[in-house]
Amino acid sequence: MKKNIIVSLIVIMVLIAGYFILLGPKDGVKKNDEKGRADQSIAVLPFVNMSNEPGQEYFSDGLADGILNSIAHLKGLKVCARTSSFKFKGKLVGIKEIGKKLGVRTILEGSVQRYEDRVRIIVQLINAEDEFHFWSEQYDEKMDNIFSVQDKIANAIAAKLQITILENKQQVPAKPTPTKEAYDLYLKGRASWNLGTAPDFKKAIDFFTHAIALDTNFAMAYSGLADCYNALGYGSFLAPKDAFPKAKDAATKALQLDSTLAEPHASLGFYRFYYDWDWEAAEEEFRTAIALNSNYEIAYKGYGYYLTAMKRYDEAAIMLKKAAELDPLSVPISTDMGFSLYYSGDYDNAIKKLQGTLQINPKYPLAHIWLGRSYQAKQMYPQAIAEYKNALQATPDWPVGLAQLGNVYGVSGNKGEAQKILDTLNSLTKTKFVTSYGMALVYAGLGEKDQAFLKLNNAYEERSNWLVWLKTDPRWMTFRSDKRFARLVSNVGLPE
Repeated sequence: MKKNIIVSLIVIMVLIAGYFILLGPKDGVKKNDEKGRADQSIAVLPFVNMSNEPGQEYFSDGLADGILNSIAHLKGLKVCARTSSFKFKGKLVGIKEIGKKLGVRTILEGSVQRYEDRVRIIVQLINAEDEFHFWSEQYDEKMDNIFSVQDKIANAIAAKLQITILENKQQVPAKPTPTKEAYDLYLKGRASWNLGTAPDFKKAIDFFTHAIALDTNFAMAYSGLADCYNALGYGSFLAPKDAFPKAKDAATKALQLDSTLAEPHASLGFYRFYYDWDWEAAEEEFRTAIALNSNYEIAYKGYGYYLTAMKRYDEAAIMLKKAAELDPLSVPISTDMGFSLYYSGDYDNAIKKLQGTLQINPKYPLAHIWLGRSYQAKQMYPQAIAEYKNALQATPDWPVGLAQLGNVYGVSGNKGEAQKILDTLNSLTKTKFVTSYGMALVYAGLGEKDQAFLKLNNAYEERSNWLVWLKTDPRWMTFRSDKRFARLVSNVGLPE
């Protein structure tokens, strides 16, 4: 009897062991492991400013930015871009809904209180699916140790994610530490940069320049300068020769100080593409930026621009889609997707995409510009005119916007209004930079080819960034059989 019981127990144990080995938890763990590896993602929400001074918002935002940028370097971790995660600043939205809109599993939120020469930071990680707070910590430090505490937080997050998102052994890279005063100026510069207007870019330049004056080894401040000068050059708010070379110098200096930064490589990509017209070097810079930081949405965005100009439209769509995955609520990236569709000749889908973009932000000028261009390509002139006017409401007297309007007035037969736009542009040259490319467009609309070519040649002397679109912009269709146009395309060096 006793012997039979022992045999039975042994049989039961063998069966249980067999279940676990062949059918049980191993299979479940494998599935959970695969699920975790397939969706390692986090968003860093703007930290709440608990200080008594509203003017300290730039500091709490900047601290969240710094942690976001640090964990963005963790291999295999998708980190939602700032533009999208900061959309929820000051809004009463549930964590579950935020996670769904941003497409992430984990949320980091926190608060910052700055008092005298000390700072208190409270951070917590939250599972977006069930809103479970599975980690929190409080840090009390001197301001002199702000970079150290920022690294502590980033590394603590990385350690916790190793447990919850599985085996990420890569550590947050150490960064050179700037002075406290320089870092404060840098954060103010980034706060201005994030506002996204030309006056704010110029304010940011002042902050970054002062930060560098206090700490000449501050790589991120140089990188900020490069971003600002590229943006001012791209929008023709400064003459190309007054913007892009300064972006190049600042980005090069940033990399000399910190070769691990992705941002300066993207800046050099913009420079090589829009100003130097060195296509291979531009592509290499964008690729390098992505290799250094696979979460840097601006690198994908810039690479998408480049691929569009090279008529590699399918590749461009992949890059812009990746940028949108990282920054799903970004109105500029949504606009860029419409802009690429426009240049590919898919005007109907461009219109659909840009109309959807404007439902999110009805006042975004570039979305109105590209929607107007798409309507114009379909000879829907009244609609195009309305969109260009909408863009100019947000950016009055912007030469780029005025040029669009002047061109469509001309091609639609309203020569008088086109001439008025041309007169306005000529008047503006007395007080600001006016791109010759824009004036060429108005002359083209008026049918004055010789004057248009004269201005296009001036644009070439200016190194206008708009010339990279000569072969894709449908507004030059009637010019392409002219030898002068072929010569200009050859001078720019656009590939066949």
